[in-house]
Amino acid sequence: MRRVKRAKGFAWEFRVNVVKDGVSRTEYLTLSGAEYPNEKAARQKLQSLLLRVNEGKAANFVQTITFGTVLDRYIKEEMPPKSSTRGSYTSIIENHLRPKWGATDITEMKALRIRTWLNSLPLAPLSKGHIRSLLHKMFDLAQLWEYSDLGRNPIQLVTVKGVTKCEKEVVILTPEQAVAIIASLDEPYSLMVMTAAALGLRLSEMLGLQWDDFDWGEKTVTIRRSAYRGSIDEAKTKASHATLPLPDELAALLLSWREKVKEEKDEDEDNEWVFANPNTGVPYQGPSIQQRWLRPAGEAIGLKGVGFHTFRHSHKTWLDSLGTPMGVMKDLLRHSNISVTMNVYGRTLSTEKRLFNDKVAGLLFSPSDAVQS
Repeated sequence: MRRVKRAKGFAWEFRVNVVKDGVSRTEYLTLSGAEYPNEKAARQKLQSLLLRVNEGKAANFVQTITFGTVLDRYIKEEMPPKSSTRGSYTSIIENHLRPKWGATDITEMKALRIRTWLNSLPLAPLSKGHIRSLLHKMFDLAQLWEYSDLGRNPIQLVTVKGVTKCEKEVVILTPEQAVAIIASLDEPYSLMVMTAAALGLRLSEMLGLQWDDFDWGEKTVTIRRSAYRGSIDEAKTKASHATLPLPDELAALLLSWREKVKEEKDEDEDNEWVFANPNTGVPYQGPSIQQRWLRPAGEAIGLKGVGFHTFRHSHKTWLDSLGTPMGVMKDLLRHSNISVTMNVYGRTLSTEKRLFNDKVAGLLFSPSDAVQS
């Protein structure tokens, strides 16, 4: 590495000999002096490159490997392609992991130090749990890449208290409350919420609907993608990609909305998106709708914390109250694992709790009456 002059300031020029197909050639990489003011900072940035060049060689001249090197290679090679996941992981890396541990030798990252740091963060337990999970992945990769030989992953010793507990009480709506909220909303927000409530869709799935997803003859809709904060991705999981029955009432509302949009645009062709912002032609921004319209609508009937996911939880509850078999419920909610259906969405309305609890009690105390009922 050498320091070279530039028209404005200087740069670090790094030269490495690379052999490919039996031919040796010299490659150059430059780093801005403004961004890397000293040689130490520049060399730390180059660690991941040096390690790849010397991978598998006994004489690897990089003696100290920082956690920032692991982060850099993870971002380059292992970062998940889904936009929402990339955004979440990037936020954790740049706001928490890199500022604290980026310049630290990975052999100095001991479990007790990490646990003390995690506990000190002013974050909810669930957020700390996400950070811990990403740290665990990083140490697994560090050993895979032979950056360290730590034996047991140190994050296995790190626990986060309360990470499995729900920080906020889940809001469950009665059908009457759901109808009241929907009726108070303007178009197209009322139809958005009705679609999510009637089908049990996630916000991103509802916004990701296109007209070609509907089979009006078969009265079905296929969930294929998600749209969230301007990013379009495939459905959340393989199980999420599924075809659902389309209720007649909802089909009629959607077809009416389709014709109305065409009339307003004075065009015969559809915009491919069911819920396209007329100003942009792409799906609406869900979080802003939730904050500006949905939460105030819930508060107007005395409920705080109502969001789009409230209707998915409530949808499960309504299925449960109707005696829907668990397997059918799992398929309608499109969960990969039935335990998610049972544990995460496993609440019932208080009236139905009492009704079904009475029936169970009847099996124990008055079996003949229970059978008759």
